[in-house]
Amino acid sequence: MFWLKQNKFGSILFILPVLIISSVAIIPLFHSGFFPTDDGNWMVIRFSAFYEALRNGQFPVRFLPRLNNGYGYPVADFLYPLFMYIGVPIHVLGFSFVDTIKLILVASLLSSSFFCFLWLRKIFGNIQSSIGALIYTLFPYHLWDVYKRGSVGEVLALSIVPFVLWSLENNNIALAGLGYGLLITAHNTLALIFIPVIFVYHLISSKKDKRSNFLNSLKPLVLGIGLSSFFWVPALYDKQFTVFDKTKVSDFSAYFISIKDFNLFGLISLVALLSSILVLYIKREKKFLYFFVVTVIAIFLSSSLSKVIWDKTFLASVVQFPFRFISIAVLGVSYLVSYGVSQISKKYLLFVSIAYLIVIFYSAKDFIYPKTFQKYPDTFYSTNQDSTTVKNEYMPKWVKEIPQNSYKEKIEILDGNGKVQNLFNNGNRISFNISSSMDTQVRVNTAYFPGWKVKIDDREIPISYSNSNGLIGFKIPQGSHTVKVGFFETPVRILSDLISIGSIIALFIIGFKKKLLHEFN
Repeated sequence: MFWLKQNKFGSILFILPVLIISSVAIIPLFHSGFFPTDDGNWMVIRFSAFYEALRNGQFPVRFLPRLNNGYGYPVADFLYPLFMYIGVPIHVLGFSFVDTIKLILVASLLSSSFFCFLWLRKIFGNIQSSIGALIYTLFPYHLWDVYKRGSVGEVLALSIVPFVLWSLENNNIALAGLGYGLLITAHNTLALIFIPVIFVYHLISSKKDKRSNFLNSLKPLVLGIGLSSFFWVPALYDKQFTVFDKTKVSDFSAYFISIKDFNLFGLISLVALLSSILVLYIKREKKFLYFFVVTVIAIFLSSSLSKVIWDKTFLASVVQFPFRFISIAVLGVSYLVSYGVSQISKKYLLFVSIAYLIVIFYSAKDFIYPKTFQKYPDTFYSTNQDSTTVKNEYMPKWVKEIPQNSYKEKIEILDGNGKVQNLFNNGNRISFNISSSMDTQVRVNTAYFPGWKVKIDDREIPISYSNSNGLIGFKIPQGSHTVKVGFFETPVRILSDLISIGSIIALFIIGFKKKLLHEFN
């Protein structure tokens, strides 16, 4: 039959039904309002504050002036900014903050199906790739991430993983490097989990000698690390200025997967693993064996059986939640099933495929639609001043008391008789004129974080913050002066920005070179 032929036209015929079937996962996202989740509201609030900071001239965005009751909070310096950068043009087009986040989730789920199909199609036939792509998108944990956790960053990262794998299968260093960079900025924790899995996969997939394999796998990874350096370098370096290392955000032992949570894996995982054991008796293809082992390890690390490993290693501080390892199982099960179906004779192929579709939907049924929706106006998010983190773990360490209320005045005279006039404040830039008959001690009600600078009559002066609950303080001499306070990039951040810019240039050069070589060949 023509629709079984493995050609480009046949692939198009298959990818459209895959996207249509996957669309059952996005139907709730077109419902009015927003469904209550663990992190969803915080993501919308954070995005609205991010957009506000970007609109007012901060780029890259690191410090969100509106949060922390208006005193500012550097959360964008540390946590996955990609979904917020993607959201900016969507919001500019006129979509509300809530609808922007929902559209990102829609695009992420459909991209998961699209790129997972393209990746698997490089290895298997159309039917096998279709089944694998649908498993990847409709996997219970994937839907749970959307409709229970509201983890926009994780869902976005899961859509990028198959893009990276597809790019590697095409031996496209530029696209793979771009994918690695996007993955790191989409969700730093999932990137740490997935990058070793992807890297080893590329190593065992390559047919070159071992040294060439390693260098060939390293090139796109280095490019991706360079592209994302504007984010991860400051995140690592600036962490020393926060209370993060002294804050226990959560107890990892409370987030192991138990038998009662098995539905996060779903019946599809059980069927995939049992059938894979049977396949392994018949054939031990190295990529199939690799994904079987990786999936089993992921299940093990998400369960309490691995508690001793979590106790003795860095996993608790880096990964935080053991259930995050199920993300690896999402990928592994998709590959295992695709491979298993590829071993079925044509006479039983349709029957087995339909059986898998039934198992997929049965596994997804409890997660595919949220039970309730909330209808807050956009102003609920765009005026909210929460820190958007669980324990304010990225608070500057010199802030001794967390502000419980917003300030009355942005500029306060602590000592002296100065008079403030012509105040301008957009969060990133603050300026005013002041006149006084004596030296005056002034406080700006913004939490100090490296990058803030104060200039009096265009001359930079030191900032004191250790004795003012971490707020920006400085002394102004008597007389009339113009004061400017602004948030700027530090030397470390500038260096990381330059590395990213250099990597972008390298990305275009590599991409252009590949295209040129392709044309001449």
